[in-house]
Parts: sequence; C-alpha cells; structure tokens
Amino acid sequence: MKKFVPSKGNLISMKQYTKISYLLKAVFCLSYLLIFSFANAQDNPKRLSGSIQLGVPVTFFSVKSNPTGIYTAAIRYSFSRKFSMEVQGTSNSFYNSGTGNPSKTTLNNTLSDVSSYKTPVYGVHLIGYYNLHNVFNLNTKPDNRFLPYVSLGLGLNIYKPEVTYTNGTSTQDAKFGLPYRAYELGLGTRYFINNNLDFYGGAAFHYNESYYIDGFKETSNPKLDNYLNLYAGVSVKLAAKPWNNLIDWNYKNIENTNEEVKSYSKFALDATLGLPYLFTSVGHNVTGMYNLGLRYSFNRAIGLQVNFAQGKVAGEQIGSSTAADNTPESVNSFTTSLDQVTLRAYFNVFNLLEEKISRAQWNHYLILGGGYLKATGDATLANGKNYTGRVLYKEPGIQNIVLGYEARKYMNSYFDLIGGVDFSYNQSKYLDQAGSKPHLNNHLYVHTGITYKIGATKDKEHIDWSYSNYSNYKNKKAVIDQELVIARPPVAPKVDTSRMVVIPMPVDTAKDAIAVVPSTKENVIEPIVENPVVVAPKVEVPVTPTPKEEVPVVVTPTPKVETPKASTPKVTVPATPKPNVVAPKTITPAENNQVNPETTPVTVIPNGVVTVPTGRYSVVVACYSINRMDVALAYQAVLISKGYLPTISKSKEDAKIVRLVILSTDKKLEALIAVRKARRNVEPGAWLYLYNKQ
Repeated sequence: MKKFVPSKGNLISMKQYTKISYLLKAVFCLSYLLIFSFANAQDNPKRLSGSIQLGVPVTFFSVKSNPTGIYTAAIRYSFSRKFSMEVQGTSNSFYNSGTGNPSKTTLNNTLSDVSSYKTPVYGVHLIGYYNLHNVFNLNTKPDNRFLPYVSLGLGLNIYKPEVTYTNGTSTQDAKFGLPYRAYELGLGTRYFINNNLDFYGGAAFHYNESYYIDGFKETSNPKLDNYLNLYAGVSVKLAAKPWNNLIDWNYKNIENTNEEVKSYSKFALDATLGLPYLFTSVGHNVTGMYNLGLRYSFNRAIGLQVNFAQGKVAGEQIGSSTAADNTPESVNSFTTSLDQVTLRAYFNVFNLLEEKISRAQWNHYLILGGGYLKATGDATLANGKNYTGRVLYKEPGIQNIVLGYEARKYMNSYFDLIGGVDFSYNQSKYLDQAGSKPHLNNHLYVHTGITYKIGATKDKEHIDWSYSNYSNYKNKKAVIDQELVIARPPVAPKVDTSRMVVIPMPVDTAKDAIAVVPSTKENVIEPIVENPVVVAPKVEVPVTPTPKEEVPVVVTPTPKVETPKASTPKVTVPATPKPNVVAPKTITPAENNQVNPETTPVTVIPNGVVTVPTGRYSVVVACYSINRMDVALAYQAVLISKGYLPTISKSKEDAKIVRLVILSTDKKLEALIAVRKARRNVEPGAWLYLYNKQ
C-alpha cells in the first residue's frame, strides 16, 4: 500500500522544492507590485479589476471527490482590450465522506482500500486571458454584453491529505507537504452588468503534478489527480466610469456628462430570526436560529456580506439497541449546536440592468456564498450510551456552500423588513451524529427580520433603493455654478396674417431665406404655410412725419422695391400680387427658436441653424468643429433622407463644437432606449449628452 508521505510521495525533490519556494515568493512579490504599482495608474483608461468566484470541480481522481466548492479571489490587470493577467488565490477541500467499500483486514493497493478522505488545498496561480470579442466582431456592437475569452495559467498548490482505510487505519500529516505544480487551460465569457461590475463564468481543466490529492496512489493503475473546474463569479472594475470603462469594454464608453454623483449610503446591518431544518435520517424537532450580517453594496445591483449564524438542530426517534454506533437507527435523540461563518454575494435581480424611475417598495435578491460550519452536539443512543459536547468537525470547519433567496420591503429610510430562505450544502454526515449513511446533513434556514441601513437618513437613501428621480437634501438647496448657455426662446405667439405682407429678399441676401416683417410689436410669427393668400392691407400715412420716425412700409412684390424718401412717405399699394412673387418657405420650429422678437423686428432665418437642446438628455451621433459646418450639414441631410429629424446643437454661445442630435428629451429612460437604437442603426459610437439647463 502506497500511503501518503509528503516528503517522498510527490513528484518533486527537495532541491526542486527550494526552487519552487523562491518561485512562490516571486509570484507574491509580483502580485504586490501588480496591485500597488498600477493602482496609481488608473487614470485613462481603467485597467484594474478584482473578482471573487465559486467553482464546482468534476474530478478525475482514483477515488472521486464528493461535490465541493473551490473559492477564488483574484486581482487582474488589463494590458489592452485583448490581453490581461490575473493573480489568483484559491482555497478548497476535496473529500469523499464514504466510498461504501467494505471493511477488510489486508490492504492490496486498490481502490477498495479507501474508506474516506479529506484534503484541504490552498494555491496561488498566475492566469493569462485573451479576449475573443474582436474575433466575433462583438466590439463593433455597443449593445453587446458578452466578452468571450480563453485562459492559460500555472500555479503552485499545498495540501494535507487525511485518509481512512477499510482496515481501520488512517494516515494524516501534521503539516502541509511540498507544493505541487498545476497548469490550467480554460474557456469562458464575461457579461457586462454596468461600468463597475461583470458576471463571468466558464470551465478550466486543471492538470496537477500529484497523485495524492485523494490521499492515495493506486499501484495497479496510477494516474494524476486532475479535474475540470466549472466556475462563476463577480468582477469589480476598479474606478471605472461610463465614459471611461475598463479597457476591455472601452468601446462602450459614452460622453462624460459631468453629472453630479448622487449620494447614497452603502452599509447595512441585517438581523434575522428563523427556523432551521436539518436533512437527517433521524426524526426532526423544531429549533431556532439567528443570523447577523454586515453588508456592503457596491452599487444598486450587487453587494457583499459577512454573515454569522448560530442555532441548534435536533431530532428524536425510537432507536434500536442492537444497531451499530454511528448509524441512524442507533440514535434516540440528538441536539447539535451550529456556528456558521460565510461570505455571501447579494444580487438585486430587478436592478441588474436598468435603474428604476421611482423607488420601488420591494427588492428581490439571489444569494450565493460559502464558508465554514463548526458543530458540537449531545446525543442519546438506544444502547444506553450518552455523548455530551461531542466535537463534530475538524479545523478549520465543515465547508459549506450557501444558496438563498431574500425579499426586502421598504419601510422607511432607516429600516427594511426582510424575509427569505437559505439552503446550506454541508460537507458532513455527522450533524445528527449518525455518520454511517449515504447522505450529507444539509440544512434550510427559513427566516424573517429587519435591516438597519447604516448612514441612511430621510435625506440620504440606501443605494439598494436608488432611482432616477432621487435627490438628496444637499442637492435641494445647492447653488450650481455653471457656464451660461443659450436660453431657450419663448414660444412664438400667433400673428394676424391680414396685417402683414411678404416681400422678396434683396439680391445680396443669403440663399434659401425669407424676411418676416411684422406690422406691430407682436412677437415673431408662427411658421408660414406654403403659398398663402397675401392680402395687401391699407396703409395709414402719418400727417407730419419726422426724419426719426419709423414709417410703416408696404412694398410691391416685384424684384424692385420703391423706398419712400423721408420727406415724402408715399407708397404704392398694388391691388393684387403678381404671379412672380417669391413663395415664402415654411419655417421649422428649429429655425424659429433662433428669433428674438423683442430686439429683432425683421429676422432672416437660414438653413442649418444651430439650436440649443430642447431637453435634458440628447442622443448625439456626431460631433464637429464649428469650422466644419459643411460636414455637419451633409450628414444631417443624409439622416433626414433616412427618416430621422436631426438637429445641430451647440451647448453654449462660445462653444467651438457642434453636435448632431437625433433626439432631445427630459425623460432619461426614453433617451437610454434611443441611444441603444442609434448605436445599432445609425452610429456605433452614439452617446448620451446631458444638457444643464439654466
């Protein structure tokens, strides 16, 4: 029988171990430099991201492992849109709590020798990623949220197997043995949630230079203990903004609107009471459990919680005095105290993609986490034996994975009402103190409680309840110092067309323009319809005109206009206009909003006029220097021919650039929908511009 001997059983010598130790130190030093050297180089573009992930391995060991979890934390640096490097730290325990092999007195180096094993494994890995979005042309689609990649890496793992054999003997080393080398090749994808967060998942094959992860090397059929890791995780893109995304996603950048950041609280304390239910072969009694969690919400969609739970599970039945110890039939009653510590990710499912327009009354969360469970118990057996304070775990504890659902009801700015259920997958058969059985002792926790939102007030909401129309108290009285912009003109009132005439433009006037001459001080006329009926009004001539007085003028609709002299205000009024009168052009609202009726009694309105945005949110498809208006006008004509109604916009009077806008609105949701459509149908680089109205 080849038992596990750390100093001899691995594939490396002590000399190699010394080299690997130096390599391990070098990896840690590089990790340190990678994190802190680039932490100050996060200006443009953003390159750093951190992540946590949970993996479930499919093992190819001689003695297969039960389902378990691989916990990973990592820091990643993106050198370009295509290539990035990541340093990972991993922790997990491979185990088989019972192979079902019968007892025997002689071991023969076959799989039937192993009764159970447990092997904690810790490692550090360096992984390279190559993004494939350029291969599939996904980087030309701003609405794309997927970023496929391939990965290649290497690392070092340390481990400490504990094996129990079918002859009753066991092997356990007091210290971790020599590290073994591990290599991995993977395929996965990232999913863009927002500028701060990504989901990601994939599969990676791990090639390990060790036979002893399962604590056993079969002489007749030796093979390395490899496995396929199926994983999912959350990546936090450090300091990224919508206009300055992580470089992997920089094709999704929008224009920096300089919009004021809303102030929300982000910490919360969750406290719950509930009922645990243990999956056991022994009868179940009702017991209680409480739970405390300190939660930090990175944004409105995702948070991370450190959670502590304490309670008891119990059961009773009428056992059999003839049953063997550690079997369900041997137990009359049991009471087991549980202490559980987990790290949990909270996903606010309704907030993952779009921000709410107004605050909702309910939020719903999916929970994924993992940690350790410590258990001690009392038991009464049917054969008369009693146990008190029995330790049912080994350090650092019983590994468990938590899946949960939670609903949260908004009560006020300080408190929420919560309720939900957690399922804990526990790597133990002994919580009911009856270990010789095929099933693990998993448990449910059905609970309700309250959340205290730390730092929140009536004027500062928690970010879980963020919404578009929220404005904290400080904003309500703030005096915003902004540059002056072109004010939107008042709506032009209607003008009695019977009191005006239309005259042709002089020869030196700009092409395609008309002059509007109101006969009174009433404001600018509404747009004039094509081919109107022009009626010549009666003209009253002042009795005693002076050179300074303005004389109402009515001009004949002929190319030559007679202008009366100051001393003789005589005007010829034709009865009807001649056929060669120049038809007035329809004035669009975009043209009309440049008129200032109080200071300009006669206004010339040219084509391609530059306007101010009519709404707070503008969808921009192009931007030009003020000196390239010819290009802007040409593109405007192209978009008009496609059925759009684009306007040329300038945010302030002395601006040096103009924007081509296809929609301007005060509704944020409408603008977001429009910008996505524009990226698909008009211009992949379309963005959202925020106009600060005065």
